[in-house]
Amino acid sequence: MPNPVGDPGLGLRERKKQRTRATLVDVATRLCAERGYDNTTVDQIAEAADVSPRTFSRYFPNKEAVIGALIEDIADHVAAGLARQPFDIPEHEALVGAHLSVLRATQRGEPGAMSFDRLDGFLRIVNASPLLGLASFTYRPGAPTRAVIEALADRMGVSVDHPAVRILFDTWAVLMAAALGNPGADVGNPGVVADRIEATYEIFTTLWRPWRPQDQPPAGEPGR
Repeated sequence: MPNPVGDPGLGLRERKKQRTRATLVDVATRLCAERGYDNTTVDQIAEAADVSPRTFSRYFPNKEAVIGALIEDIADHVAAGLARQPFDIPEHEALVGAHLSVLRATQRGEPGAMSFDRLDGFLRIVNASPLLGLASFTYRPGAPTRAVIEALADRMGVSVDHPAVRILFDTWAVLMAAALGNPGADVGNPGVVADRIEATYEIFTTLWRPWRPQDQPPAGEPGR
């Protein structure tokens, strides 16, 4: 994971640069979530962050790169969580555990935990821009989600371009889309996100055997 903002091991100049970069990501996330991704401009992000468009361009070439940095931040936390999962469980279950550990750490306010404001903003952005969401989660080794792809490959002892990694990553993307797609006002804290992921994974594992009428999830759970 990258050095956190304010790391005393960094020089003053580098800490200021990281703070400015973090501010741009946070502001872009908030504006895109509030106004819509397509309706938010670089000039608006720069103005809200109290920097010039020229300063913005020193950190990011365009708006897409800012959202990419947001995805990288989330992916870095998930990859770190994945590295802590036991090796005697299925890979999908390890991904569930990784996401839940990250969300629970955020819920407890642990030092270095992921910002829920960023995750919540990201979910609102991709739900309002389906094409952006699809591009964000599609398997691409060089994409902002590469930290998770590389962590999966390392865990499985294969290369990042192995078919098993692609299948695993893309099926997980579908599970996440089912769990968190169009969450609306239901997603207001990390615990709710964690519960939705767990409920969707339970349905997924149920599909490993013939479906029965009693397997229909109660009203309000994913799938209804």
